[in-house]
Amino acid sequence: MNLATDLDKVADLVEMCFPLQQDPDGQTYIREMRRASREMRMLGWLSKLAEMDGSKAAGFVWEDGGRIVGNLSLIPFKDRGTRIHLIANVAVHPAFRNQGIARALTDRALDYLRRQNEPYAWLQVKLDNPGAIYLYREAGFVDRTTRTTWRIRPLDVQSAGIQPEPVVKVRGRQKNNWTLQKRWLDEAYSPEIRWNLGVDFNRFEPGWIQAVSNFIDGIQLKHWQVEHGGKCCGFITWQQTSSYANNLWLAFPRGIDEWVVAKGIELVLRKCSPRHPISLDSNEDWQTSLFEAMGFTNFRTLIWMKHNFQ
Repeated sequence: MNLATDLDKVADLVEMCFPLQQDPDGQTYIREMRRASREMRMLGWLSKLAEMDGSKAAGFVWEDGGRIVGNLSLIPFKDRGTRIHLIANVAVHPAFRNQGIARALTDRALDYLRRQNEPYAWLQVKLDNPGAIYLYREAGFVDRTTRTTWRIRPLDVQSAGIQPEPVVKVRGRQKNNWTLQKRWLDEAYSPEIRWNLGVDFNRFEPGWIQAVSNFIDGIQLKHWQVEHGGKCCGFITWQQTSSYANNLWLAFPRGIDEWVVAKGIELVLRKCSPRHPISLDSNEDWQTSLFEAMGFTNFRTLIWMKHNFQ
């Protein structure tokens, strides 16, 4: 990919190939691509950027008669200090599909990352895209986990149903429970994929030093602990984001009654501002019927796949 000439065309292709009409974050991403291309071109930055280091690829495109009909983006991350890449935006124009273009782009990207001595690469693919799933498995990717993002407007939350006895309550997190919360967060959100979740759980630590650091960095969090029978049985954290929806992060022990968790979520949602919807990331073990009964919408279910080079 040549950033100086390709960014607008890639934005057009991605917008054509992916259903972004109901995804405000996806629409923002496309607008930002076009804005970056426009502003950098006006300042003459893109051409200089493209000339600076040809060994650092932002991705690869497939051209037909000078027209970009395929794209694969490489998004860099740091995973616990190690440089890695996420393969994303694999898109092929509808008129050019079933010609091996997506596989060729994937193979080219893997070869490039291997020559860069990267230890592994990640990608995410929707559960309802069997063709892409087959392609990536054939290319050597291995399924690691499945995550579902649920969304809801706080005003739309429905009762979780049967109230467990004794009654579930939520209140502000107690500082002396931080160790317990951190342990349950680590169990719920695997460190292997946390680099892409947009959250640093160290920011959840209580105390004025962390509070000041969060304030300076513009990070807004609210913590509740869920109690059942007078005992702390879990934690829920609200996180303000710059995206369309704010986040909830759940920290509960394995094997807990899901109805207790659902009631805790319901009580917390009733405390949240109705101005923004809420996103909640859950693993594949959770019952979808529970979230659906509460009024959540399945925004997307993604299979996380990993390709090891070493």
